[in-house]
Amino acid sequence: MSRLVYGWLTALISGMPAWLGYLLADLFTEIHFRFFPERRHAAAANLAVLMPRVSRRERMKVVRKMMRSYNRMMFEFFRLPHLSREELLGSVEVVGKEHLEAALARGRGVILASSHIGNWELAAVMVAQWGYTLHAVAGVQLGRWLSGAVRETKSELSIQTVSPEDGFRKLLRALQHNDPIALVVDGDIYNHGVEVEFFGRPYSFPAGPGQLAQRTGALIVCGYCERVSPGRFRIVMEKPLDPAAFASTAELNQAVASTVERHIREHVDQWCIFRPMWEPSAATAPEPAGEARRVQA
Repeated sequence: MSRLVYGWLTALISGMPAWLGYLLADLFTEIHFRFFPERRHAAAANLAVLMPRVSRRERMKVVRKMMRSYNRMMFEFFRLPHLSREELLGSVEVVGKEHLEAALARGRGVILASSHIGNWELAAVMVAQWGYTLHAVAGVQLGRWLSGAVRETKSELSIQTVSPEDGFRKLLRALQHNDPIALVVDGDIYNHGVEVEFFGRPYSFPAGPGQLAQRTGALIVCGYCERVSPGRFRIVMEKPLDPAAFASTAELNQAVASTVERHIREHVDQWCIFRPMWEPSAATAPEPAGEARRVQA
């Protein structure tokens, strides 16, 4: 039943003209902002860390842009299963694909480290369209009832979903087969983290990128997929990080965290994270009730 419902949703949304889908996504931004206060407060608290010298009013403007980007991503996500290969390839500019190819030429697989910028799901589909079997770590998507249908659809697109509970075993096997694996390192699905400095504060970062790279010799390629305009995207892949060049796993994970931090700073209005990433402080505490009313007005 969940597969039927998910298939109906994707067919319905993909049948919309793109301009109408983006218009509806943008119109729902205000609903997203006003009726999901926990998400709004969490995003604002995170921005207080990223943008400490910016006023609360300006941060709220950015929160709206973040929510608009997320709404657009969801529209694009439901369209993905029905896009032709030509439509997909024609909508994406790729910068740095040679870094992925060079890393895989070593025969040890490659670790793709990204964040929730723009449309990370589309980036995964693009990697699969290039002929690779991508193994992506992901938790529950679109609720537990639809999560199975999402995974089945991804498997049809040559994306193998790996649960966090599976541990390193499946990821190690993928790297041994010289397949790429994808880790979205700013997610909340990792049970065991290591401390890094992230935006000037201690942060529990997934241990996977550094540990897998040091254990297998696989290179780490950091990247992101930004939305250039509605329906147009740019995937950027940076020069690989070689685990042999770092004295410890901790240093390697810090290098990944610093790279991802730079990506987020450059595309903060497309950063789709709506959970508090740091412990609240005086600077990041939720606004008083009166202030909240003024912001929402």
